[in-house]
Amino acid sequence: MHVIDLTEYYLQYVIQRDDAARYEATFPQLFEHYYAFWAKPQTYSFRDVEKVAFHRNLILARLPSLSERFERKGLKSAYIDVAIFVGHGTSNGHAFPLLGRWIVWLPVESYHSPQSVDIFVSHEMAHALHYQQQPDFYFKDEKEKNQVFRQLVTEGIATLVSKEILDASDEQALWADYLPIERVQQWYKACLERKEELLRMVAENLDSSDEQNRLFSFSETGNVLENRAGYYAGLALVEHYAKQQGLTLRDLFAISKEEFWRIIQSLLKIKSAQHAHPPDGFASLRSARRR
Repeated sequence: MHVIDLTEYYLQYVIQRDDAARYEATFPQLFEHYYAFWAKPQTYSFRDVEKVAFHRNLILARLPSLSERFERKGLKSAYIDVAIFVGHGTSNGHAFPLLGRWIVWLPVESYHSPQSVDIFVSHEMAHALHYQQQPDFYFKDEKEKNQVFRQLVTEGIATLVSKEILDASDEQALWADYLPIERVQQWYKACLERKEELLRMVAENLDSSDEQNRLFSFSETGNVLENRAGYYAGLALVEHYAKQQGLTLRDLFAISKEEFWRIIQSLLKIKSAQHAHPPDGFASLRSARRR
């Protein structure tokens, strides 16, 4: 794993010289991707030098341990780069391709604790490794990015990777310590209670793209179906299939987009046909094929 650290450029050009353009010119491909999909150009507000250093060092301190955990699961992180920079507080990060490699990008202002780094950085690393194996799961425009099926699978796999390599609970893998534990528990309970409704919604919109991206966006509304419930559905479906078929994380990365489309359709159709609600929500599912 190669680390690209842009924070010194941020301190030099933005903090000291108030020259955001010069800062962004140090890695134009990153900022082109960032502004295309994750943020709008605006004045940088994260200007406390000590805080920049604290958040940067928090990430750097955890990367070696995370890399080791990936290696233990047979996932090679040597072929990805990690870019650390200051952004606009709109995302934990993601990944994009550049010259045959995948760049994991991490805005330092989004990471405030070791747990947030472990959960969300491993999540973003998983995206890069997954795209590396199955580039068809990546996106070239906003419509592809927000497709329910694409997000369901990619976010489900990335969340499962964090859960397995860190031995985390569902709640931890889905939220880290972003919210107080009581709110996370309420959210998770709501997902369980509305699981049937959630899966029907996913099934009906599998090939659609929601401009507001409600299933995969954070909101303060009381409706869990408009507050990241897609992450729960993705984790539940992907984890169930992996356990049912005896698949490792590496095996999941090897499944093509076309094959995953058939798998998810099969799981959702069979789920909708069940007459009884199984105790764990997915126990009575049967996939159409075994790998």
